[in-house]
Amino acid sequence: MSLSTIRIFVSSFLLFTTLSATACEVCGCANAGSYFGIMPQVGRSFVGLRYRTASFDSHLSNPMLQTREQFQSTELWGRFYPFKRIQVLASVPYFFNHQVEVKTGVNRRRNALGDASLMANYTIFNTFWDSTYHGTTQHSLLIGGGVKLRTGRYEYDIAGLTDVANPNFQPGTGSTDWMLSALYSMRIGEWGWNSDVTYRYNGINASRYRFGNRITANTLLFYSKELEKLTLMPSLGLYTEVAEKDYNRKEKLERTGGHITTANAGVDVFLKRFSIGALYQHPIAQHLAIGEIRASARFTTHITFMF
Repeated sequence: MSLSTIRIFVSSFLLFTTLSATACEVCGCANAGSYFGIMPQVGRSFVGLRYRTASFDSHLSNPMLQTREQFQSTELWGRFYPFKRIQVLASVPYFFNHQVEVKTGVNRRRNALGDASLMANYTIFNTFWDSTYHGTTQHSLLIGGGVKLRTGRYEYDIAGLTDVANPNFQPGTGSTDWMLSALYSMRIGEWGWNSDVTYRYNGINASRYRFGNRITANTLLFYSKELEKLTLMPSLGLYTEVAEKDYNRKEKLERTGGHITTANAGVDVFLKRFSIGALYQHPIAQHLAIGEIRASARFTTHITFMF
């Protein structure tokens, strides 16, 4: 065996043992929290497509392990009203995950169906619907809950050499998770304010891995300008996501969890039956996986059909 071969073998062995021991849980998370944002007109059902992209730099303290992940998803989503006060939201994402090892240039990809989710919200009050209300301030409040189903593939293999041995890179979590949510909207003339908060309680999957519970909150200010054939709605806001630590076989993984806050700028255009929109999210504060992960900007765009 040549000296160069021995060096490659030793380097590979050291890299693999380090990865197995300390870094298996570190990478940007494709199963991040939800973002409602501005949705089409209250009281109208819709179905649409939403595209999202997010990227992360991982293993920042170790150049030998440093990677860059990009998560893209195309999501079929919709809102329906089986009863006047009941709003049902459903979504099914398809992920295009890509990881690059910075040092070696090795590329790994995983394209697959993600976890579907179903939420039902109950309308506590909604002056937009009340024909007897004549105040200058219109507002609504909805509370509810839902479930994230384990429809996505989860294949976490710490000893895998040809795939990404990382639970965060999987299109699905492998668990059934439960969610609670609240959505508030207010409008005065052409100006409006939207806020929503979602808490997700994660279950344990068949591999005995449990992703940390997380809470997401979003607030935005928007301006609605009615033109001749359309309505233009620019918006500015903040989004925050806080995640607890993950557990693998009841062992807490310290290099997981954390928080991120982004500043958001978006625009939505509403036609008679269609709406299109785009949203840019720029991180302004973050501490992910005890500083081992750095998130870059996120981008979302959508098109919906209302009926």
